[in-house]
Amino acid sequence: MSLVIPRPRAASGVAAWFAACAAHDLAFGRFQLWLPVLTVAGIFVAAELPFAVPPALSGAALAVLLGLRFAAGRTALFAVTAPPLLAAAALTAGLLALGLQERFGGTPVITHQQTADITGLVVSAEGRGEGRDSVVVALTAATLDGPVPRRIRVSVRGGGPFPAGATVTGKVRLFPLQGPVYPGGYDSSRRLFFDGIGATGFSYGALTVTRPPDRSAAALADALRRTVESRITAALAPSADTSAANSAEPRPAAEPSPAGAAFATALLVGKRGDMAPEDVEALRVSGLGHILAISGLHMALVAGSVFAAVRFVLAAWPAVALRHPIRKWAAVAGVMAATFYLVLSGGSVATIRAYVMLMVGLAAILVDRPALTMRTIAVAAAVVITVDPISVTEPSFQMSFLAVTALVGFYEWWSRRRIRVGTGLTRPVAAFLIGLALTSLIAGLATAPASAYHFHRLAPLGLPANLAAMPIFTFIVMPAGVIGLAVMPLGLEALPLTVMRWGLDLVLAIAHAATEATGDAGLTGAIPPAAAVLTALGLVWLAIFTAPWRLLGLGAIAAGLALAPHGPRYDALVAEDGLTIAARGPDGRLTMMGDTDGFVATLWLKADADPRTNGKSTDADGAPSCDPVGCTLPLGDGRLARPHSARAVTEDCALAEVVVSVLRLPVCAAPGVVDRTVLRHHGATALTRGPDGTWHTTTARPNGPTRAWQIPADLGYD
Repeated sequence: MSLVIPRPRAASGVAAWFAACAAHDLAFGRFQLWLPVLTVAGIFVAAELPFAVPPALSGAALAVLLGLRFAAGRTALFAVTAPPLLAAAALTAGLLALGLQERFGGTPVITHQQTADITGLVVSAEGRGEGRDSVVVALTAATLDGPVPRRIRVSVRGGGPFPAGATVTGKVRLFPLQGPVYPGGYDSSRRLFFDGIGATGFSYGALTVTRPPDRSAAALADALRRTVESRITAALAPSADTSAANSAEPRPAAEPSPAGAAFATALLVGKRGDMAPEDVEALRVSGLGHILAISGLHMALVAGSVFAAVRFVLAAWPAVALRHPIRKWAAVAGVMAATFYLVLSGGSVATIRAYVMLMVGLAAILVDRPALTMRTIAVAAAVVITVDPISVTEPSFQMSFLAVTALVGFYEWWSRRRIRVGTGLTRPVAAFLIGLALTSLIAGLATAPASAYHFHRLAPLGLPANLAAMPIFTFIVMPAGVIGLAVMPLGLEALPLTVMRWGLDLVLAIAHAATEATGDAGLTGAIPPAAAVLTALGLVWLAIFTAPWRLLGLGAIAAGLALAPHGPRYDALVAEDGLTIAARGPDGRLTMMGDTDGFVATLWLKADADPRTNGKSTDADGAPSCDPVGCTLPLGDGRLARPHSARAVTEDCALAEVVVSVLRLPVCAAPGVVDRTVLRHHGATALTRGPDGTWHTTTARPNGPTRAWQIPADLGYD
């Protein structure tokens, strides 16, 4: 069934054309698919507001809107009032969802750095290389001054292992959660707050395990992961020197590397700490970073491999195949395999999201429905929103759902065209190659807005890299990994895991080759939020609707692309602690003082589309100049000063363009001033010189520390 929609031939026909398009998509239930999108929008609004919306208020508003909606169903105004009421209800549901999560899922946050003796239960632990572990501890006792978080995350050198559920004690140095490192940047403190983590830091020496874990489900799952990890390591003991793991050069498949073994552990157990940073960066730059995130692709390959194997075996048994629903039996086997993989891989948010979507698809098979449709995506999104509302603000949620939405929307359109490729025996080969190319291209384009916004880079060679690597990953790596897990109880995992490692070495070789060829071409720098929102909205519009007005989504995408090059370009940046500072010098590049190659500096350079990994100046004229009373950095016109004494403050405020200090500067005549008051209440600060020479200040927290995860910055002393 299809409604005929004539093209508008005059201005008077435009309204009728819109009405016909709306009637078409309403008849096919496409408007309901926007309800999860609107709920996501509501969560975004709730997260970005300078105040928390009380759940009682948003709950009451939702009840009123739903009451009006059902009341309207009994009147002649139903057709007019129902859509806006439902849309408002979906937005309000997003406010309510985040309000409830903030109220019941958050944690107290420490307000200043301090040393404490702690006792608690290990929640998770993952290696970070160089003998370090990142351990999340649920506190049961702590000598803290002020609020006591539910959990903390500390870096531990030596000791261990730290199995989940074990009781540990030790002395730690804890720091408050750090906000965005520049205005508009990613707020890691928000994610940690909703994960129940209210402080981060390091331990003085190793934590002591005072009691082994009990036999809880979490402890048993962690023990299983550790056992599998040790078996993988034993099976893939590298024959090459371990120093090769730190090499950024491509490795031939004939020489299996430690990197391949670490890669296999990351895919099967979800622990990426042993992977070399060069390999992780190569995967990201080449557009193959999605392989590392255990998500829909991995779940589909694991469950799909088991589904296909079980169905093939049952189909070869005529007495069973002709009398029983073997397709449904295979789907049940796929559910069991996916559930086991979820437990084994650690159950991250991205993995849970992929598991939910896969379960909806397999359930559709059990009830004789199409396995993957827009409704499947909507149901999966609704489940994720219910379980973890704040996850919609994370890059992984946005990129995975944008990719799946675009792919389903495209293949829905493609299926209606009945396009055939190839003839005879060449048809399946041609269909596979074209499908792989289209899938890689569409997924890459769909995730580009989120990638550019969050990571400030694209993957220009993502399509050829995926075309080269994904057949290896799909037909060699994951099937070999599934077989290795299946035969591990029998002690026969060495051969399939070795095949898996060979495949992964090839994937890494492709990633490094693509990275070398890409160079700096993928850097985008920071882009405006409006550009990312418009492109994502246009893509969703294009995918959800089926009437001709779907093409209006291209206009939103074009508008977003037009805005993308106009991202912020700051002339000075000050970290939240006031210790790391950057200034744009006469050469147009940022020069830094403080921690010039640390976490903050690295993100500043990426946001500025600067390929350097260190903010130090290579030109003596652009380097910082310091004396006992302070330091200065050259600006394009003038200097930025950081005084260390009262005498230097007076001089710098009279002569410098920008003055930065962790002291309070009640009176300073400099055009741009960032002092203790600004840093404590507004966090990381950026300054931009206007065309008229005036300086404009932008901060990470314009309204101050108003949310539960935001606290005044701790500058180390009162």
